[in-house]
Amino acid sequence: MINFWERLKKEKPVVLHEGVYEKTESVSSAIFMITGMTIGAGVLGLPYVIAQVGLKIGLFYILILGLIMLFLNLMIGEVAARTREPMHLPGFTGKYLGPWAKRVVSLCVIFASLGSLLAYIIGEGQVLAELFGGNPTWWSVAFWVLGAFLIWRGLHTVKVVEKVIGFSVILIIVLLSIYALKDYEPANFAFVNWNNIFLPYGVILFALCATPAISEAHALLPGDTKRFKKAIIIGSLIPIFVYLFFVLAVVGVTGIHTTSVATVGLGEKLGDGALLAGNIFAIFAVFTCFIGSGVALKRTLTWDEGINKNLAYLIVILTPITLFLLGLKDFVTVLDVVGGLFISIEAVAMVLIYWKAKQKGDLDPGQLNLHHAWLLTVPVFLVFTFFTIYSIIKMF
Repeated sequence: MINFWERLKKEKPVVLHEGVYEKTESVSSAIFMITGMTIGAGVLGLPYVIAQVGLKIGLFYILILGLIMLFLNLMIGEVAARTREPMHLPGFTGKYLGPWAKRVVSLCVIFASLGSLLAYIIGEGQVLAELFGGNPTWWSVAFWVLGAFLIWRGLHTVKVVEKVIGFSVILIIVLLSIYALKDYEPANFAFVNWNNIFLPYGVILFALCATPAISEAHALLPGDTKRFKKAIIIGSLIPIFVYLFFVLAVVGVTGIHTTSVATVGLGEKLGDGALLAGNIFAIFAVFTCFIGSGVALKRTLTWDEGINKNLAYLIVILTPITLFLLGLKDFVTVLDVVGGLFISIEAVAMVLIYWKAKQKGDLDPGQLNLHHAWLLTVPVFLVFTFFTIYSIIKMF
């Protein structure tokens, strides 16, 4: 019995976190928490927007924005490690920037999260209808019912589901992309449309955003900054390479005719086998992101806004399905608005929060103390400020 307990402590160290001794989870659990909450509905919209601007520009977009988001994830990870209380982005904003900034960021986070959940409902309904037939609306509602149950179950159910499904999603994407590349057409790589140069930005940013997952991953590895940093880096890099490979394969095959939900058009081009594999991947990817984002939003409302957990749950599950049933069903438009506007504002806030946390943080961040961060924070701040203004202008 003693040997078993010693082995358990060695595999899952016991640490003091927020006044409570608890076991940490494995690094793989945190990695798949981040990866699973990143690779979701966004990957299905990426090929469409990149096909409109051209593969050369689109792949460069994914690489550059992916590295920027990795840096932002490390920044928010350091903020989490410096902060004694468990918080999501609105809580960090209130603590380090004040109540006025918190109200603005809280609205952005809540709208972005609800918009993401709406996009998942739209995308999953289209995929399930393509795979099994029937009305996409009814499939969306059925998916919502299952997702609502798992959000109610909470983080520990989510991390188990995401670890299994997250690995399956990555494997299916890679195998499907390899299979698709046999029909790759070089002419599709040569196409460039400079008139749509800013079109992919919002959807790519949506697809790469993992901000809610960082606080959730920190909750799995309390007090262990070395393993937490490792999880952030690996969990952020995996989606970048998966997206690059997937987009190259899909747009290389379907070109300008890429559909708004990528797996639908790819399946039509490559046959029933690809249609089945592609849509199974889409189902899994959207499923993991829906429950992960739902849990993160529920905890944001309870941790940062002080809302009763039952009311927070009702807000999370009822708002997106209500918007869907009221007629908001344009998949790519939802992705673009959420990524281009709300996530851009969040990114600007992250830079400001990061510098304040360095000055006013409660704890030593250990391995997550970033050096020479100013070399990137200034250009990142300017880039996201520009795209925030651009997205507002585009909307009106």
